[in-house]
Amino acid sequence: MDPNPSRRPRGKARGQSQGPLNQSGQTQGPPPNQSAQPRGPSSNQLGRPRGPQPAQPRGPPPNQLGRPRGPQPAQPRGPPPNQLGRPRGPQPAQAPPSRPQPRNMPGQSGQRQQFRSPPVEEVTSRIGSLKTGDAPMPTGRGLHRVHKPTPEYFRLERPESSKSSVGKQGAGGQPINLISNYFPITTYTDWSLYQYRVDFNPVQDRINIQRGLLSAHKDVLGAYIFDGTMLFSGQKYKPDTLELSSKRNFDDKIVIITIKFTSIIEKGNHASIQVFNLLLRRSLRNLDLALVGRNYYDEKAKINIPQHKLQLWPGYETTIGMYDSGLLLRSEISTKIMREETVLDFLKELASTRFTDPQWMEKFKAGVIGSTVLTRYNNQTYRIDDIDENSNTQSTFRKKDGSSISYVQYYKERYGIHLSSARQPMLVSKKKKSFKIEGDESELVYLIPELCTMTGITENMRKNFNLMKDLAVYTRVGPSKKISQYNNFINRILTTPKSAESLTQWNLTLSNNLVTIPGRVLAQEILQSYEKKYPAGIDADWTKYTRSIPMFTCAEIQHWAIVCPTNVIGRVKPFIQMILDVSRNMGFNLPPPQIYDVVNPKVHEYSITFEKVISAMNPSFILCFVSTTRGDYYSGIKRKLCIERSVPSQVVLTKQIEKANMSVCTKIAIQINCKLGGAPWRVVIPEKDMMIVGFDVCHDKQNINKSYGALVATMNDSHTAYFSCVQPHESGQELSSYFAMSIAKALNKYKSKNNKLPNSIIIYRDGVGDGQLSYVHGTEVDMVKKTCKDFYGGKKIGLAFVIVKKRISSRFFCKDSKFYQNPPPGTVIDSVVTDPSMYDFFLISQHVNTGTVTPTHYNVITDSLSETTKNKITPSIMQQLTYKLTHMYYNWSGTVRVPAPCQLAHKLAFLTAQSLQKPASPGLEDLLYFL
Repeated sequence: MDPNPSRRPRGKARGQSQGPLNQSGQTQGPPPNQSAQPRGPSSNQLGRPRGPQPAQPRGPPPNQLGRPRGPQPAQPRGPPPNQLGRPRGPQPAQAPPSRPQPRNMPGQSGQRQQFRSPPVEEVTSRIGSLKTGDAPMPTGRGLHRVHKPTPEYFRLERPESSKSSVGKQGAGGQPINLISNYFPITTYTDWSLYQYRVDFNPVQDRINIQRGLLSAHKDVLGAYIFDGTMLFSGQKYKPDTLELSSKRNFDDKIVIITIKFTSIIEKGNHASIQVFNLLLRRSLRNLDLALVGRNYYDEKAKINIPQHKLQLWPGYETTIGMYDSGLLLRSEISTKIMREETVLDFLKELASTRFTDPQWMEKFKAGVIGSTVLTRYNNQTYRIDDIDENSNTQSTFRKKDGSSISYVQYYKERYGIHLSSARQPMLVSKKKKSFKIEGDESELVYLIPELCTMTGITENMRKNFNLMKDLAVYTRVGPSKKISQYNNFINRILTTPKSAESLTQWNLTLSNNLVTIPGRVLAQEILQSYEKKYPAGIDADWTKYTRSIPMFTCAEIQHWAIVCPTNVIGRVKPFIQMILDVSRNMGFNLPPPQIYDVVNPKVHEYSITFEKVISAMNPSFILCFVSTTRGDYYSGIKRKLCIERSVPSQVVLTKQIEKANMSVCTKIAIQINCKLGGAPWRVVIPEKDMMIVGFDVCHDKQNINKSYGALVATMNDSHTAYFSCVQPHESGQELSSYFAMSIAKALNKYKSKNNKLPNSIIIYRDGVGDGQLSYVHGTEVDMVKKTCKDFYGGKKIGLAFVIVKKRISSRFFCKDSKFYQNPPPGTVIDSVVTDPSMYDFFLISQHVNTGTVTPTHYNVITDSLSETTKNKITPSIMQQLTYKLTHMYYNWSGTVRVPAPCQLAHKLAFLTAQSLQKPASPGLEDLLYFL
């Protein structure tokens, strides 16, 4: 058995593919997965204790779903990989044995194909509900299966508020005609499909081997689609359980294939959507594209940017789904950024500074952990979760025959790769399951730095203005060019013979015209200052009003301090005077501050100075100047003032002093006011006694198993006063109890401030994927309702729970007389491409000057607001309220992509996870100290 099971890509539409063949004709697989430790002093850095591990033979290794794949072979096998999560009891101390691969399978000779098929689109779910009698139907693909019932495709029942005569569609606003990146599917299979479960005896771990064994029986099986576990066909095989035999080419061993009928997939069943996505993936494979991770990319069309040592691979994100207007194909142009350097190159670069920088290894870890790398020998991507400094390429793992082999020898024999250095710390990736199952959740995959190409761009690269400018030429594509790319994509599918033929075989016909959608543009919002009102503007940017109009509310401040390096005091004074002048123009009476200097501007010296300042004058606010962008400076300052001393603060780079920019001074003055409880503007939300909540989660930068859930809630009718709290939780712990605890804290605070509980609550929940909807609805929402019952007793409380999704592939465009352009801010889409089973809508709240605007998707999974509100909360009002809230983020004098409470929750979670590593002092919970 190969020492590491192939990585199963997760995410969008998933289909099938086969791995490339090496020079000897063997199928190339991913790098070794050392489920146990490499030999030597290495410790298990990611998982829980592995416990004692005997060497006796065991059954076949676990697949990615942890289920046995039918009949088990009688011969002894290597031990299964140890996965993170609960210990499996007795396990071997070495990695599982390697498995020989076929050199030439039927129908695959000479072809260079991808190793592992991408999984099927999660949003179309799995075939969990399809059963024959009492036989539970396993789903997905892996090494073996256990016969347990799997969850049915999860569909929420739409809230009653979206079931009126107009449904979930709103009204009002200016009509606008839009087109989107969806292509109608004009005809598709209108007959029943037959689904079969396929088992191999002995068990075959690799899908390319499985495909080869099946392909020998094309005359019997006819046209079919196989995803590694299930086979779909338009014909009914007889008998219901069909047994076939094939010979493995590499060892002439006979393999028995059992094809068992399980169910009929009727037209419109979500399993049929799964089949359509498999067909689509097959068509993409015929376009001579390379599968990288879960998407297909055109390596031949790559764009080289040699001055930055980068390559851009254009590609496609595609999925077929059922929408309000019927079956549609969504396509989005994706760009994979490839760096020419490997992880080893990055390691050598930092190691060269080891005599001058003792933190070089920490910098290496910070630059690699959390990043995604590509292993070129099999075009697989992995997210790096840890670095094992105690193991290297000389570390060994046990093969099937009990002998040991080092990584360096393994790659030499398997791929003909000669590693240049033995002193490479191993990269560790947690290969997560495609969805949660009982027991273990992931496996450890050990990777060689020399063989891992870095992808994406780092934070330092983002700060490189010239690099980002050069990238933007290719990545920030305007609407007209986007439309052209979509049309080229669909024409490429329809005109490539093999691609078109695979669709025709299954009666799948794609239109080459993008779908048209009726949209609406909501009216401009009117913002209120202390004594004036002003419009948000066509582009939703009101910066020009903020410098000369008094803010809505201004905090009172008696004493505040400046802490800065000694060598910049002379330049700080005129800069501070400019801030004071700007503040007066905005009605904010900011007194002159006390200035304290730091002779030796180190983190420790800043800490000592803070203690001195607080002891001397107990300031309401500290403005701190630093000359470096190093994260440890910022984190050290924030930990001192947010956790230990509970003083609102703002950190400013000294280079801002040189600019003496009026815009910078205006933003600093606004931030000081907001962090002390003031508000620069507001929008009118008519409904009274409503608490609006935002919630988001961020992972700890140093501890990958720890996350922070941040909640921010409004505390008054103008929605300008806030309460915030953060709850840490470990990986594997239920988030719902912490979420409910935060809601309870917010209700207590609201009652203490207003002498009553809110009449209604709206929760905007960010950070939820499609696969988590059932958990959020069945657990988090229920916990919130139970918490409300504890506070309200038998009294009704109006509650809406809205899932906010930013990472989406939908794009919308409008057209003037000649060109396509981005829709204006306030554009709402609530038909045609929305989900018929959801109360959902898209909202474009921002204006972008370059590139293509990205909408935000909102899914209202529960809504009982109208039971307690004075005015009925219709879909129109829900859309308008959401748009209003995008105007209330005070760090930007314009609209943002999500409602302000949601954006604030993200800021709080990010600050805590990246800098504080623990919740801030309760003394700051009423202030936007994290803004």
